[in-house]
Amino acid sequence: MKRGLTSAALLIAIAMAAPAGAQNLITQDGWQGFAMRGADNSFDRCVLYNRTVAALTASPYEMLGITLDATGRVGLLVFYGPGQLTRGDKPLVLKLDQRAPVTVAAEVLSDFHVNVAALDPATLAALRDAKAIEAVVDGRTIRFELNALGAVLDRLETCVKIYGPKSSAR
Repeated sequence: MKRGLTSAALLIAIAMAAPAGAQNLITQDGWQGFAMRGADNSFDRCVLYNRTVAALTASPYEMLGITLDATGRVGLLVFYGPGQLTRGDKPLVLKLDQRAPVTVAAEVLSDFHVNVAALDPATLAALRDAKAIEAVVDGRTIRFELNALGAVLDRLETCVKIYGPKSSAR
């Protein structure tokens, strides 16, 4: 939980302070993000959002982030509208395209922000080819159209190689 809170605080601080040309900016097919660092300035994970960093800075609501950490865990950041959620560990129900819904462990970090630390292999495989994702937590549903997610996941892998723990590109 401490890592989640630290990452959330870092995300919010970066979002408020970072201009569109953020350090370690990464892009892929309309998605933008960056390599995230922890409170001790060590590599945490790479993240790509389904909008630009400038749009993220203007409004951190109703968006999707996909993360990859140094251990290879792919996670999600789901941002609802302000004041819609209650903090705590909760199940998040995901529906990818017309597939059956799956429930994943999640942590609601704020009144609008959900963190999924890691997706299981089957859900990750379905995500790679998905054209839409629907997420439900606390009775709130949000849906995102997806494009080129395979390329987004590949770009996250490259980001971890460049900025990850054994990288000199800091």
